[in-house]
Parts: sequence; structure tokens; C-alpha cells
Amino acid sequence: RRSGSKVAAIGIDLDKFKEINDTRGHAAGDEVLATLSRRMQDCLEADETVARFGGDEFAAAKRFEDVTQLHDFIKRLEACLHDEIRIDGYDIKPGASLGVAIYPQDADNLEALLNNSDLAMYRAKDALTERVCFYEVSMDEAARSRRLIANDLWQAVERNELQLHYQVQKSVNSGNTIGYEVLLRWHHPARGTIPPSDFIPIAEECGAILPIGEWVLREACREAATWNNEHKIAVNLSPVQLGNADVADLVHRVLLDTGLSPHRLELEITESTIIGDKERALQTLRRIKAFGVTIAIDDFGTGYSSLETLRAFPFDKIKLDRSFMSEVEASPEAKAIIRAILALGQTLRVPVLAEGVETRHQLQILLDEGCDEAQGYFLGRPMPVERIRPDLATGKAA
Repeated sequence: RRSGSKVAAIGIDLDKFKEINDTRGHAAGDEVLATLSRRMQDCLEADETVARFGGDEFAAAKRFEDVTQLHDFIKRLEACLHDEIRIDGYDIKPGASLGVAIYPQDADNLEALLNNSDLAMYRAKDALTERVCFYEVSMDEAARSRRLIANDLWQAVERNELQLHYQVQKSVNSGNTIGYEVLLRWHHPARGTIPPSDFIPIAEECGAILPIGEWVLREACREAATWNNEHKIAVNLSPVQLGNADVADLVHRVLLDTGLSPHRLELEITESTIIGDKERALQTLRRIKAFGVTIAIDDFGTGYSSLETLRAFPFDKIKLDRSFMSEVEASPEAKAIIRAILALGQTLRVPVLAEGVETRHQLQILLDEGCDEAQGYFLGRPMPVERIRPDLATGKAA
């Protein structure tokens, strides 16, 4: 402040550190941290500092008069963070996301400066094309909005703002309804309908997904128990729920309380749900499966460890990611991948359900290729239970 110069705080988060730990081991992860630390220390000039905050998070600071000096520092840091590291004969390219906040224009105290560099860093992590983001006031507004949404989410169940919609799942061969996937909708009193893609990540981040997830499971099972048929009900399980110690007990309790037959409940998980603590997650899933509940792997074909995940756990269903269906009519490659996954399912004796079926031609392709089940707008859009009840009462296909 006295000299009239500026100070930049730079938040740094490694992009692939977890992947390095998972695939190469923690010793390799430690070596990556040590190597990057040495590189960044070696590149420092006057009025520059770098420090490790913990885990794979670093921070740097630069006092400068001219913005070109700051850009030069950032380029040097990027070179340190993106150059390959050779460990045990493998070339590892860690990469990092950087967020920059500048005193005095972005903040007038240390805490706010670090907080704003953090906001910018998380924006860089979310961006597909940017590795460095500078703080903008809109980031603060977005963060404030997320905090308000998080606060309202905790009260959404009590205020009866949540609603379940049901999307039909059908046999490709016969066209008969086999079940419904439950999808969550939130009607906010002031903001209107908020898309799940907006509020589910916030609910997972703040922990509200636990009471919300319990409400979804209980409400779906209670509703399905009243149906005059044997249709399955498919409920998504989030990573936060699966990481919670008593999720198996919760499932057991809900089944007992609602009277739903366990074989009619199907829990859907994505590969990312179990990748954090795989052994613990698989133990939990085995407990749930022992009740008679079926387990489906969702969004299959988009993760980097799909085959290993299938080998590690006996899933009852493979749900083919919708991205393949959107391209199958025009892309021979997409059709080839679908054919390969269907062959894999047949070999493992696991049925495959294709998501995102939107045209008759797509459905015909699935029929020709021997796909077991499908869902999508062509077969039925998600709708409130009141609109599917007439079909449920008569046992007809929706």
C-alpha cells in the first residue's frame, strides 16, 4: 500500500493428482509434489513467493508494477506445472489450474484476496479451454448465489418443494414397460424450477444431498409399493450417499418401512461414485445387493476404468450413456461402440439399457443389435406420478 505497487495472489490446484495417486500409487504422487515444488522454487525471482497449502493445493504471490511482469511469472509457473515428470519409466504430465486475484483492485485485505484467487482457480478448473482465470466480480455473485441455493436446499424437503418425475423404461423387443427411473425436480418459490444439473452438485457439496437423497428413496419406494404390478423403480445414488457409512442400513430400513419388495428397487451408480474409495464402496454395494436390491452402472462408456469396474463388481444392469445414442444414426464409430458394449453385456449375462432414445430409427438400431432395454423421449418423457397412475392401475405399458 505504501509503495503503490500491486500484489497478485495465485491459487494453484493440480489437475490430475488424484488420478496419479490412483494409477501410480502414493509414492509417485509424493514425488510429483516434491518435483513441482523444486521447479517452482527454482523459477522464483525478486518479490515472488510460492507455498504449498496442503494436498495438491499451492499458492503463489507476486509484487509487481507492470502487468507484463505478472504475466511473465504466470508463464514460468505454467511451464513448471505442465512439463512432464518421468517416474519409474513413465512420463507424467500433471497440469494445473490457476486463479489470479490482484490487490488492490480485487480485494483490499489478505483474506479476501486469497478467497478471490480461490474463486478464480475453481472457475479455471471448470473451464474446458482455460488453465488460468483472473478474478471477476461475477464470480463473487455466482459464489453468493450458490451459498443461497445451498441454504434453501436444506429446507426444500420440509417446505414440500421437491417432486419426483418418472421416466418409463421399456423392453426393446416387446415394447412392454419394465420400470421407471425416478428423476428429481425442485420448484423454488422465488427462482422457479431449478434444473437438477444446477442444484445436485451444490447439494453434494454442502451435504444436503443426504436428507434429500433419503426423501427421494423413501418417496419412490412408498409410491412404487402401491402399484398393481411388478415394475422396477430405479433411483440414482450419489457419491456422497454411497460414502456415508449407514447408506446400506438406510436402504434396508426404507424397504421395511414402505413394504416394497427388494427386487423391485434398482439403485443406479456412476463409475465416479465408487472411484474415490473403491473397496469401501464395493463392500457397501455388496451389502445392499444381499438384500435383493439390484445395482445398475449408469453412464457406462464415459469413465476411464469401465472394464475394471465391471470386473470388480457383479452389476445387474449396464446403462449405456446417452451420448452414444445421439450419434448412432450418423456415426459408424458410435454404432460400433454400442455393438461392443452389447456383446460385453451378453458375455457377462448382464442386460444393457440404452439411454437417450429419441427417434424410431434409434430404437430400430437397438432392436437390430439385440439391446435389452431402453428409455428416452421417444418412449416417454419424465412426468409426475399422477400422469402415469392410470397406466399403472391397469398394468398397461406407459
